[in-house]
Amino acid sequence: MNAIKQRKGFETRTYKWDPNSEFVEVEFNTFKEKLKYKIHITDVGSDILYQADNLLAPRIFWWFTTLAAIFCTAYYFLAQPEEPGVYVVGSLVGGVLSITGLFVSNKDDILITNGAKLITLFRDKPNEEEVLNFANFLIAKANEKKKELLINFDLNEEQFTANLNWLHSMRMIDKAELKELQSEFSLKKIL
Repeated sequence: MNAIKQRKGFETRTYKWDPNSEFVEVEFNTFKEKLKYKIHITDVGSDILYQADNLLAPRIFWWFTTLAAIFCTAYYFLAQPEEPGVYVVGSLVGGVLSITGLFVSNKDDILITNGAKLITLFRDKPNEEEVLNFANFLIAKANEKKKELLINFDLNEEQFTANLNWLHSMRMIDKAELKELQSEFSLKKIL
């Protein structure tokens, strides 16, 4: 899974990982702007966070405006009111607010954090499992590349130890792997 394309309302997000160039190509399209850029795989973070809006108040407001629009429209046509302009305006205002509420994008995202760049994915587009699989895939590729760059036996002992400690603190290697790499480094220095 090297790519994911997501669409929600007027917004699209596309992420493609190119193994030959070691970059993640990002493309955002919204109603008013278009962004296209690349993120180096080593700038991708290692943690997944979930971010969502509290939707209770907006949902209540949407239902209120929708019901107001329906009530005003029905009352205008069924009751023949003395002041029909009030109900026409009520129908229009309620309808416009209700329709606008359908197109407002709420936050419901999965974020890849703890890196130099933030990657934001829609949580449920196309589905949550596929989004999590792609996020974990990117994290795994980023961690592989970071390990490849930082585990360099040609470095001096101080720098090598610092790199291993950083990898361990970022949970990219465990204690056993840390000890194994330290002993392998010591053995290579003796030989």
